[in-house]
Amino acid sequence: MSSVRARSRRGPVIIIVALVAIAALVVGVLMWRDRFGDGAEEAEALAEAVATGDFAEVPLVDLSAGEAATEQERVLGQMLEATGEPPQVELADAGSVEDGARTATLEWTWTLPHEAGTWSYTTQATLQRTEEGWAAQLDPAVLGPDLTAEEHLEIAPLEPEIGTVVGGDGTALYGPHAVRVLGLDKTQLEDDSQEDAARELAGLLGIDADRFVRTVAGYGPEAFVPALTVREDDLGDYPLDQAADVTGYRALERTQPLAVERGFAPGVLGSLREASQEDIEGSDGEIAAGDLVATGGVLAARRDALVGQKGVVVRAVDDEEGARRELHRMEAADGSDVQITLDRQMQRLATEAVADQDSPSAVIALQPSTGDVLAAGLGPTGQSYPVGLVGRYAPGSTFKAVTSLALLREGLTPDTTVQCPETATVEGVTFKNADSLDPSLFGPIPLRDAIAHSCNTAMLLQHDVVSQPALAEAATTLGSGQEAPEGLDAFMGSVPPEDEGAQHAAALMGQGRVQASPLSMAVVLASIQQGHTVHPRILADDESGPVAVDQPLTEAETTQLQGLLRGVVTRGSLDDFADLSGEPVIGKTGTAEWTDENGELKLHSWVMVAQGDLVVVAFVEDGSYGSTTAGPIARQVLEGAHGG
Repeated sequence: MSSVRARSRRGPVIIIVALVAIAALVVGVLMWRDRFGDGAEEAEALAEAVATGDFAEVPLVDLSAGEAATEQERVLGQMLEATGEPPQVELADAGSVEDGARTATLEWTWTLPHEAGTWSYTTQATLQRTEEGWAAQLDPAVLGPDLTAEEHLEIAPLEPEIGTVVGGDGTALYGPHAVRVLGLDKTQLEDDSQEDAARELAGLLGIDADRFVRTVAGYGPEAFVPALTVREDDLGDYPLDQAADVTGYRALERTQPLAVERGFAPGVLGSLREASQEDIEGSDGEIAAGDLVATGGVLAARRDALVGQKGVVVRAVDDEEGARRELHRMEAADGSDVQITLDRQMQRLATEAVADQDSPSAVIALQPSTGDVLAAGLGPTGQSYPVGLVGRYAPGSTFKAVTSLALLREGLTPDTTVQCPETATVEGVTFKNADSLDPSLFGPIPLRDAIAHSCNTAMLLQHDVVSQPALAEAATTLGSGQEAPEGLDAFMGSVPPEDEGAQHAAALMGQGRVQASPLSMAVVLASIQQGHTVHPRILADDESGPVAVDQPLTEAETTQLQGLLRGVVTRGSLDDFADLSGEPVIGKTGTAEWTDENGELKLHSWVMVAQGDLVVVAFVEDGSYGSTTAGPIARQVLEGAHGG
């Protein structure tokens, strides 16, 4: 009886002990969980670490933080360098805990270079509960989709086909050409020999040695550094046999966009070249290695359309096996053709006409009916910029076309008598006529003769009749001072409206502070020929003209101006053009005084002529009288254009 009671008493005790043990176990588990958490925080930390490569706060299985960073660099390093920024990695799902482990899902988003959009994918990472807490397993498949132990990610650009710049006559003016890229392979150079090699090669190729030395130094240790790109047809112009003896020299065969001919309309086309290290470093991330950089002209204005858009391809690469598998692709978008108004034959005529000049010079050819720039020829000597487009010069007597309009608006007519003395003084400043002016013209003459023979004093003595603001307004009517056309770096003329006294008098004869470019004077004559303010254009799709002005040219003003400028040809300083067949020629000569850096008095030489639907302006910076220096240039172009 007593033993039964004893067993009955032990039963509750055992149950109580068991319950206490279970409670202790539960409390222990809870305490363990309180101590180490459930692994969700470690999963969050892992998502941040795999993007940045900083594993200092992430416990790992069988790896130190440094080893993990090295593995991340091996797998993602090329992607990180190409994109220029780490990916965004978010913990999409922390997973649930089973048997002391959880599988977290990471969502990756890369911003791809070359504006190729983004690439997203998910990976999974296992976290294990250990005696010391939760730790993550890191292998390539955590970093990239289904990567094997030997694979890493690699991204490469997909190059678009570059479009062509097409002239108004349909001929290709700029597009792909076979070239040789000459440069240095830094893998063949010791650090202490790079500068000597760069200077030697620069000297042979005729490029800036200091600049090339800096470029070589800025490229990576295994880079090929381009020095000069040469057309295949022009290789004979360079001492390539000597260049081959320079340590590290290499010549790569490539296709590159270039003008149809070397030196063809550089001021119009601009340039397109591969980005230098300086371009990349100064772009604030906008320019990447291999990008094409456009400078000036049509190429800068239409660079995106012409070049197209690079694509990219991302691959998983196993270097040991030589295996590559594609993970993502964004196709390139090919460039499109860009049509401009330049006419290849007219451009050749313009360039040939100034080919023998030993001073900066230019020829502009313009179509009045459309404003199309048909040619912008540059002289070969001493010109580092396109003076025909951006030059700022006193226009001399070509500006008398503008003064004539201002006088007509004040009530003068071509028959109005004006005074043409040999000299005239305004506010203590004495002006004179050109030495070539026939003395028999001195005295009273009709305005038409003052324009035909280019009497300076007859113009400046009207300073009390025509105000400077009225002169500036007449210039505006004829297109001076308007906005440069899209696609052209150009100066469109300036007439300061506030000038007074002697400065105002000088402006009436195209001197003082009046400035013009050959293009702006071509627009002045085109506006007279067309009967309204002409807006020049170089891009065929430019529909921004004609220009709206406060005082448009009237039909009567147009007729009178054309008559005055016709007289310059029939009996004045452009009589050498009187025998040209075809439609009547109108125009004006111009000579402007200037002082060079040595204090010596020089002459700008100008001629502007129009025949039918063509205006030609010829300019020589250091010349003689307009009819003497610029006149033959303009005639050569005009005759060539009409088959003469």
